[in-house]
Amino acid sequence: MRPMFFFGTLMDPDVLATVLGHPLDGLTIAPATVRGQLRRHVAGRSYPMLVPHPGGRVEGHLVEGLDPDDRARLAYYEGWEYDVGPVAVTAADGRTVTAEMYVCPPEVAADRRPWRLDRWQSVHKAGYLPRLRRLMAGFETGGPRPPLSPGAVRGHRAA
Repeated sequence: MRPMFFFGTLMDPDVLATVLGHPLDGLTIAPATVRGQLRRHVAGRSYPMLVPHPGGRVEGHLVEGLDPDDRARLAYYEGWEYDVGPVAVTAADGRTVTAEMYVCPPEVAADRRPWRLDRWQSVHKAGYLPRLRRLMAGFETGGPRPPLSPGAVRGHRAA
């Protein structure tokens, strides 16, 4: 299986472990970069999306060792706002790797604010983790996926 590139809340080890439902010990997590993109807030939300931008660069994590259950849990977590697609990632050692990445479909709007993990962690993480635990409990019981928070703003992406 291809590795995955995470550029948002899944870079936080507590979030990733909660989503996967297990410690991260069996995974390889390394810094990596995607070019031609900028990281912006999803409009009306505290989490990010990528928007195309010539000369843009987004640093994130390249994660290897995810199994099919991990991927099912990730898809449940991401919900309707993201689809999986291939992406060329530059690994820390300079090699180009084809990975998979969750991308927003065109109907999900971005706002102009850059998104930063450290800011999200200091402002939103403490309140987010209890909601995330409740969300992922639904995966365990096979229930329908409730929204983590009210719906994202649909419309045109901001550049």
